[in-house]
Amino acid sequence: MKNFLSVMVLLLSYTSFSQHFLPLVQDTSGENKGVIAFSSNGDYASNAMGKDIVKSFFYGGYIDQEMKNNSIQRLQNINQFGLDMNAELVYRSKSNVSKNENKPFYSTGMIFQAGFHSFSSVLFSKDAFRYVFEGNSLFLGDTADFSGTRFQSLAYSKIGFGLFNRNTHNSIVLNVLSLNNYSNGGISTGTIAQNVPNDSISLTYDGGFSFANQSGFSKGLGLSFDVDYRFKTMENDRAMTFQFLAKNIGFIVPSGNVTTYQADSNFTYTGFHLDQLTQQNLLHTDRLMDTLGIEKTSRKTTLLVPGFIQFSKLVDMNSSKRIQSFYGARMFLSKNYIPFFFVGAHGRVTKKWSTGISASYGGFSQLKWGMYSSFQINRWNVGVASENLLSKTGESIIIQVKCAF
Repeated sequence: MKNFLSVMVLLLSYTSFSQHFLPLVQDTSGENKGVIAFSSNGDYASNAMGKDIVKSFFYGGYIDQEMKNNSIQRLQNINQFGLDMNAELVYRSKSNVSKNENKPFYSTGMIFQAGFHSFSSVLFSKDAFRYVFEGNSLFLGDTADFSGTRFQSLAYSKIGFGLFNRNTHNSIVLNVLSLNNYSNGGISTGTIAQNVPNDSISLTYDGGFSFANQSGFSKGLGLSFDVDYRFKTMENDRAMTFQFLAKNIGFIVPSGNVTTYQADSNFTYTGFHLDQLTQQNLLHTDRLMDTLGIEKTSRKTTLLVPGFIQFSKLVDMNSSKRIQSFYGARMFLSKNYIPFFFVGAHGRVTKKWSTGISASYGGFSQLKWGMYSSFQINRWNVGVASENLLSKTGESIIIQVKCAF
């Protein structure tokens, strides 16, 4: 069981759900300055699987029955788990593209960025979780249903160039992507039936598994774009800034063929005789695949990058109000992800220290609480946040460092 889950965790760790630093802010104090910003995010969440189980695989440890029971009590027919890790370095130029006030790019600066992004997600049935953690003896004389289980994992590096407007803070960036790892699979219909004596197993399965098996760090190339569009509205004589944000919207073409194992079959296993294993060579990979009805194909394909789209109200760092609200919604372009909604309150404690709290729902889990703090030290701004503080089914850490020059 632990070996199986270790493989799943390793598959997921190659690719990730980006919460990002909340709240996003509208800061006009550095309009005529250059900025270097580094941000990093690590996040995993589930609506059922306890973080004590996940931490046991990440850091080592024993998974006891109480940990299993707590997760089992939260299980639904279909459950979610998502893992996100990313890091990004962004440079915004101090100079404008054009120095002529009459030219259209007079108040426009340049953006250079580089980063690593990873997105992984799993949907799993209630029986799949119990079969892995409690074994097949639980289903003797019964049928375990794995239908609806699927996973997705994509990791890539990127380098981007774009433009931003110093007055409106709108920006657009074109990125070149390099594929690092990719795997995808699912079970449309899958059952395992065992009789009480446990001498016969019947399998019904319809599903597949695909992966990019090219060697080397880069397994393919692609393109994506980032768009940041902001606009202001007035409400009760108060100006509010809203943002439409699209990140990593694009595609990747693997440099080689993507290998797929596909099966749609029924199989009943009652054991093999010794002569079958030796004379018929059933342990040979191709013969075993043929016996199980598994078909292997290899073909060119195009992968869609699981970017995200977000609409939110921003916090104005130059407002005279000490307390401001922020809220919004986010959607990743993944079938395993449900719409994510968040709301929070931002407070300015001193001129150099701001803090706040947030509540969110959706994504890969249910209700979550978060907290953050931001510190201004001369030209530097340091932010630390977590959007998953009190949850029993996930953890989150976000770090952001900016320097204006």
